[in-house]
Amino acid sequence: MQHADCVPGHHANWNPDGKLSTPVSPVIALPERFEILGELGRGGMAVVYRAHDRHLDRPVAIKVIDTGASGAGLIERFRREIGVTAKLVHPGIVALFDSGETEGHLYYVMPLVSGDTLRARLQRHGKLPLKEIASIGADVAEALAYAHGSGVIHRDVKPENIFLAEGRAMLADFGIARAFEKVGGGSLITTTAGMVIGTVTYISPEQASGDPAIDGRADLYSLGCVLYELAAGRPPFMGNSELAILAKHMTEKPVPLREAGADVSDEFDALVTRLLAKEAADRGMNAGEIAPVLRATATTGSKPVTPRAPAVGTAPTGPDLSPFDRLLEKAAKTLSLVQMGGPDVPRRLEEAKAYVDAAEKLDPNSPRYLIHRSRWHYVSAVSNIDPEANVAAGWKLVLQALVLDDDLPDLHVHMSKVALYFEDDFPAADRSARKAVELAPHDYENHRMLSIVHKINGHMDESIASAKRATELAPEVPIVWNSLGDTLLAAGRNAEAVIALQRAVSLQAAYVPALERLEMARVRLGEMGYAVETRLARLKILKLHERAERLAAEEKEVGAEEARRRDIQRDLEDMLKQAETTDPFNKYVVGRNLCDRIVNAYAELGQWGDAMTWVERGYEHQPGRLRRILTDQLFDRRGLAADPRYAKLLRVAGVEELL
Repeated sequence: MQHADCVPGHHANWNPDGKLSTPVSPVIALPERFEILGELGRGGMAVVYRAHDRHLDRPVAIKVIDTGASGAGLIERFRREIGVTAKLVHPGIVALFDSGETEGHLYYVMPLVSGDTLRARLQRHGKLPLKEIASIGADVAEALAYAHGSGVIHRDVKPENIFLAEGRAMLADFGIARAFEKVGGGSLITTTAGMVIGTVTYISPEQASGDPAIDGRADLYSLGCVLYELAAGRPPFMGNSELAILAKHMTEKPVPLREAGADVSDEFDALVTRLLAKEAADRGMNAGEIAPVLRATATTGSKPVTPRAPAVGTAPTGPDLSPFDRLLEKAAKTLSLVQMGGPDVPRRLEEAKAYVDAAEKLDPNSPRYLIHRSRWHYVSAVSNIDPEANVAAGWKLVLQALVLDDDLPDLHVHMSKVALYFEDDFPAADRSARKAVELAPHDYENHRMLSIVHKINGHMDESIASAKRATELAPEVPIVWNSLGDTLLAAGRNAEAVIALQRAVSLQAAYVPALERLEMARVRLGEMGYAVETRLARLKILKLHERAERLAAEEKEVGAEEARRRDIQRDLEDMLKQAETTDPFNKYVVGRNLCDRIVNAYAELGQWGDAMTWVERGYEHQPGRLRRILTDQLFDRRGLAADPRYAKLLRVAGVEELL
């Protein structure tokens, strides 16, 4: 029987003031780059140390094989742990910074997680409230969906391996995970028949029986055990011995949560019961499907539905508008379509200009007209049409409107965009967005902009709340769903992001940025087939038919994951060639500039050193933009943390909070 391995976060050797109670010496001589500060914990196969990594210039945890348990089998298992963990970069998974071997021992380096383990939270509070349980479960389900899609089963999901840090639950210790290989419609795992791996309190029946052909549904059973314990204050199965508990996992039905005295809804009780089904097939859903169900319970206590609330408090439309207002509304909508990208940008800019010109004839001194004219100039600039002149003209119009009416909501939301995207002035963007919401709390665009500013400033809960408010105010406007999907994606809530982004695409089929984000959400949920479908749709909209045909052919030949990787590699090579002849740091583009796209491509391929090189280059050309490079992109910036340049750059740039 394999038992729990220790993980960073167990502070058995620490006093309440944070100082070591007794000095310790590492079991091996680690490289000089590491200053060992103390032991965090130890288990059957490993010791974990708190250390300072001089190379990365940050506190870390280092896990090494215990010299008393360094048999060949355990060494091989530890090698496998390093290999498995290295490929997983996700907000809900404790990352791997580095690994190595010294004196015949293996080690790997992880971030020092400062939060509690879920076990520590349970020991202090016992049962947890339903919404907190569901939020933790949703985070873990998101992480499992990503791991399963990457071909990895955790196989030891339990409170000791779940950390509560950075405002979310994070899954750690893939020490007994094994890569599995998809064969046909199912999954196979290579292990020795009859070998039981896991922790008995949370082990699935198929693991308990030593079944060599388990899949991700084993992790869902373990998650069900964890959810049960969080709600009931005790695990679903207890006994006087490990064998007794194993027998109950294989033969006994759990007492329903409500009968066990848990204060949960009928829906949550039914979900946990379903996860604890003895047969894997009876558990039904995969991790990606479970996550939004739990997230909905965490926020509303009900099952998730795609919101379709009627718009309230929005500006009147149709015949109630004056001719002047109708022209400005059409101009605004057309400029929003330009922001969605695609091949029709020049035509739509001409259309928007026609509306603005017509409004000028009706009321050339209106500050609202001046704002829309200014916005047209700025959108033209980012469409690379005489950018310097258009930016100068746009700002002049902002000043004219400000003199005429400094309490106009349209003006403040426009000023927020100018501050954020053109001046890299994040505090000013925040002030203007808040002012716009204060002046016009029923305008969806004000809430959408405030959501973007919150996200870039790292206030994820506020960002999601503002984005959701925008969708409530304007449920038929595609850009609000894209913004909600974007912030959910940044928060690691990928299953919910899929729902929002699908809504955006259903409202605007050729919505290129929404399709790009939808593809990423699918990847993070391990749904590679759907990700390739989405990528193909985007390539066709962009009229990249040759690449689309090649991607489709390679998907049949080598599978979705490898085909997508090859297409990203081809795209990267094309972009690197383009960067030799054009300015990759041009800020006057719709969406991300070429440097941003290169960083994203390298990150998708797991080439974090190359990605970091381009982050540095982007910073050198436009230092103030670094925060947006790291927080307003599709990649998970934590992957950059393994590069020693990352922490140094953040300190130089004054954005150390991003560490």
